[in-house]
Amino acid sequence: MPKLLVLGLCAGYFLVLLDVTVVNVALPQIDADLQAGQAGMAGVVNAYTFVLAALLLAIGAIGDRWGHRRIVVFGFLCFFVGSLACSLSPTIEMLVASRTLQGVGAAATMTGTLAMLSESAADERERGKLVGLWAALGGIALPLGPLLGGVLVDLGNWRAVFWLNLPIILMALIPIVVYSSPARAARLGSGGLVRGSGRVETSESASSSGPAASSSSSQVRLLTACIVAGTMNFCVLGSLFLLTQFFQDDRGLSPFQAGLATLPALLPLPFVATLSGTVSNRLGVWRTSALGLVVAAVGLGLMGLTVSGSGLWGLSIALVVWAIGVGILTPAIVAAAMHALPQRPGFASGAGSTARNLGGAVGVTVFAVLAGVDTEILMVGAGVLMLIGAFICLDTARRSQGSQMVPAR
Repeated sequence: MPKLLVLGLCAGYFLVLLDVTVVNVALPQIDADLQAGQAGMAGVVNAYTFVLAALLLAIGAIGDRWGHRRIVVFGFLCFFVGSLACSLSPTIEMLVASRTLQGVGAAATMTGTLAMLSESAADERERGKLVGLWAALGGIALPLGPLLGGVLVDLGNWRAVFWLNLPIILMALIPIVVYSSPARAARLGSGGLVRGSGRVETSESASSSGPAASSSSSQVRLLTACIVAGTMNFCVLGSLFLLTQFFQDDRGLSPFQAGLATLPALLPLPFVATLSGTVSNRLGVWRTSALGLVVAAVGLGLMGLTVSGSGLWGLSIALVVWAIGVGILTPAIVAAAMHALPQRPGFASGAGSTARNLGGAVGVTVFAVLAGVDTEILMVGAGVLMLIGAFICLDTARRSQGSQMVPAR
């Protein structure tokens, strides 16, 4: 698969997650410029995230039927038009409507890019590496959003956070149009999934107990991957939201300084996530997911112990440990969902993405409501949830290995 095409697809996922958080630091300026009010500012955030979460599953299924290349191109175009409209919006109502269009493009982009990468991989090893790179760039986007948004707002104004999308979309769209022609996509489809029927049978997602048992087992594994992925984002985005509020309310930091304080959570992600595919090839996606969950839980426990300290060094170390765990976990649990239903990559991608987005939205809401509770307790509680997820992953790995030992009939 051409490297430029891979980078273009990964850039799409990066943009989708970047626009979840980059706009947050621009909200005060948006309020002052457009007289948005609390309802208007909430609409700017929710119009994007709610539409994104609501459409993921349906768009994934449509992509399986119509082709994921078309979905990706459609998504990028919607994202471009929506971003341009956001940057030019004269009223809060137009800005919210434009964010809705961005959400439609984001749903198509997120689902389609992962499905294209998955179905075009020559084998499971290549799929693991591609998913790892895709998840690594996406993982960078969430903690980078507040920091990058703060820089753009300080240097320009709130409209700059939407201008940023335009050149990135154009650069990502060119290789997708050039290198993934319909004829090439057809060859990839027949050479990947059709020719890959043998590799599907030997993967963790396979079961040799017959069609009915295989279908049931695949559905259970997909549901498990979705539950774990939702729990992951519940803890990750909830904790990140809590930290940024803590830095501003308790430590008196500015939005940019708060984003800078979370930088240690960003640094390990591009290095660890790209190695997750290699680890998954050795341990399997479920055991790798369990490993990531345990490391992330340790990081959350350390954050609970250090968050109220006078300095930031202890908390910075805890953030690095947490990020290493998340970096290991994210590509592995994404791959687990794709492995569970390899014949329908769009649906599997949509289901996993829906679970992650809903988990993140619920996490932010719950942590916001519980913000009056001690931050230490919330961090430790999130760590306990991740440990429970690790036990679920290990049990799924055991069951999957057992089903593969059943002789074919």
